[in-house]
Amino acid sequence: MNKNLFRASAVAAAAVAFSGIISVSQSASAAQTCSSATANGWVNSMPGVIPEAQLHAPTCVEALPDNKVRGKVTVNWAFINDGQSDMTSKRYTSFKVTTRLESRVPGGTDAAVTTKTCDLTANINSVTEGKFTCLTPSATLDPNKQWSGDATVVFDIEGDNKGPVTWQLTGSPLMS
Repeated sequence: MNKNLFRASAVAAAAVAFSGIISVSQSASAAQTCSSATANGWVNSMPGVIPEAQLHAPTCVEALPDNKVRGKVTVNWAFINDGQSDMTSKRYTSFKVTTRLESRVPGGTDAAVTTKTCDLTANINSVTEGKFTCLTPSATLDPNKQWSGDATVVFDIEGDNKGPVTWQLTGSPLMS
């Protein structure tokens, strides 16, 4: 099979699989709002024979018991093996996500309330498919504010000599 056709098929299959994961996670908790399944997708071309990385990272804001709220991002990844790929080499020298819980007064601008940086480098280099959720510390829910979850990913692909790349994710819809 043509390698480009195979990769296109693999990308489509990964997108369908990630959409299923995301829709299940959204319906599992009625107290959260999340960015769409297609809002935060990325494909990393890797040097040499390392397979492409298919990445999806929905951002959410989640209401918790006891009048609390937190930000959340779940990074989903898959490296598609076309039968000729090197599935054992190091893929990233660094892969970190910073999750933010943001609030705003209606009509105002977002302000970060809590943040957390999670280092996924070991996780994403050790398995060919997986997911990792990075949660902010919780804050007290102020009903006079609107809340959202947002995140930034900074990654450095091993051997591409381009240095760190910043991926600003699309934030979650506002929760009142």
